Amino acid sequence: MTNKGQKKSLAFFNDERLFEELQQRKINLEAIIRNKESELKSAPSEHLRICDRKTFVEYYVRRNPQEKNGKYISKEKMDYVKSLAQKDYNQKVLNMAKRELSKNSDYINFLKDNQLTKIYDRFSEPRKQLVIPIKMPDDNYLNEWRKQSYEPMGFADDSIEYYSDNGVRVRSKSEIIIANMLEKYAVPYKYECPLKLEKWGMVRPDFTCLNIRTRKEYIWEHYGMMDDENYANKNVSKINSYEENGYHAGKNMIITFETSQHPINSNIIKTMIRSYLI
Repeated sequence: MTNKGQKKSLAFFNDERLFEELQQRKINLEAIIRNKESELKSAPSEHLRICDRKTFVEYYVRRNPQEKNGKYISKEKMDYVKSLAQKDYNQKVLNMAKRELSKNSDYINFLKDNQLTKIYDRFSEPRKQLVIPIKMPDDNYLNEWRKQSYEPMGFADDSIEYYSDNGVRVRSKSEIIIANMLEKYAVPYKYECPLKLEKWGMVRPDFTCLNIRTRKEYIWEHYGMMDDENYANKNVSKINSYEENGYHAGKNMIITFETSQHPINSNIIKTMIRSYLI
């Protein structure tokens, strides 16, 4: 399978993402049901019949849906007409939402027991060697991601040495905090992995991170001297270049900042990791 084809397959069979979307849809449906049930409690008990005469419209109220004609409603009572129409609409929405919620719950339960990607996991090791799964196992995927080698940028001989807990050399105390937090949460990352941006050239994001669960890659840039005017102007231009090249904060890029008065906040680092990388 080509890399492009494999990525398409992985996106289609991303069970975790599918579960999240179904669970969110379930929450939305339950909210709709509660809302419409509440509105219907105070709705009129009668039903609306509309007669379109082409040049004008007449409204009738029926005590029950089976009543043939109903009683004429004058135009002076349009608020009442609207309440009847809203009641009928709310009832139809409620019925459909309940139907969808039932099917949604059934599908969630079905997926939990019958995930396509679980078929490969149940095979014996010898059999696994004979087939190509629709989704590469996490360990294999991570190994392939780590195999993509690159030449480190290097450090000046007189630069201060900063190392993460796992022995990765970085350029600042703030980057140690980020690197250690990534390592604590077992987030795979590459330090200063080169990336080419159109109209800018080669850049080296501080961290290139992989969310193993979603298999989505994020770049992480930390800007540590934003109270320096020249530094800030240069990096705002760089951020704009990232945007022009399809890297957007919160989508596939994480950005953190600090100044001499507002140092890096470890709680924000945790939030970023929990929101995007695990």
